[in-house]
Amino acid sequence: PFVPPIAGLDGVDYLTYETIWEMEVLPRHLIVVGAGPIGCELAQALRRLGARVTLVEALDRVLPLEDPGASHVLADVFEGEGIALRLNAPAERAWQDDEGIHLIAGDGELVGDALLVAIGRRPNVEGLELERAGVAYTAGGIQVDEYLRTSQKHIYAAGDCTGGLQFTHYAGWQAFLAARNALLPGASRGVSDRVPWTTFTDPEVAHIGLNEAQARERFGDAVMVCEWPMAQVDRALAEGDTAGFIKLVHKPDGTLLGATIVARRAGEMIHEWVVALERGLKVGEMAGIIHVYPTYSTGAVQAAAAIRVEQLLRGTSGRVIRSLGRLVWQDRLM
Repeated sequence: PFVPPIAGLDGVDYLTYETIWEMEVLPRHLIVVGAGPIGCELAQALRRLGARVTLVEALDRVLPLEDPGASHVLADVFEGEGIALRLNAPAERAWQDDEGIHLIAGDGELVGDALLVAIGRRPNVEGLELERAGVAYTAGGIQVDEYLRTSQKHIYAAGDCTGGLQFTHYAGWQAFLAARNALLPGASRGVSDRVPWTTFTDPEVAHIGLNEAQARERFGDAVMVCEWPMAQVDRALAEGDTAGFIKLVHKPDGTLLGATIVARRAGEMIHEWVVALERGLKVGEMAGIIHVYPTYSTGAVQAAAAIRVEQLLRGTSGRVIRSLGRLVWQDRLM
């Protein structure tokens, strides 16, 4: 776990994502520092178990690396469940006394009986004596090339220790490719910029590819967005899970750039967009794939179809369709 330089923290019995499982008693008031994936997941879990929870974040929203819309949905859900949010409140100082654990964050003081530090993780390569093996590394992890080779070409590294995205599924994928590259002829790329992930809150937040801000930074005005609310997905309506949306970021020709899903089953729903992005499928092609009804994934077809219809109504084809429509309407009036 990464432990931030908060004054006085070394004198506090704080928790991390590793030690929180050792608790034998539910805290009365849990203070969580960090509203990233780990902080949000554990804050909601402990709140639902009955603890009072305050979530502290230095930036202006929860899940600050996700699409802002996802952050807003999750913040509304958290506040509805009774989680107190302290945003724009960097943790500055902590101490512990008979009253409990004190934390100065932003312009206020919090007092609780448990403090969870959930800022994130960093590679732990201490004690491996990499220097003796001539393997180059920094505080950010072991340095590898696109084939997962270290500075010693016969030594490979994979997963969190390389300092990239820290997900179990990505580490497993890299481990397979590292073993393949080390033992078999040829080589396969073991570093990807198309890694999906899910934050397992309720609703879940899943993502693949570029978000809207990243896409506009790279492609400017040649970016279009479709945001399909879960409230228009029949299965979500039937289950009462209408908080959330499916957001597709694409080019005018339907080239998919990224997808964000906020829904109770977002982690399951994201996979078809992973395949679409990896295989270069356009959004219009996704609209023509039959999905089982009623499922959460029906929303994928609805969103893709909305984009396809918009494409058909643009340009020459749109003018032809509108002209035919006017002719039909005039014929009915005669």
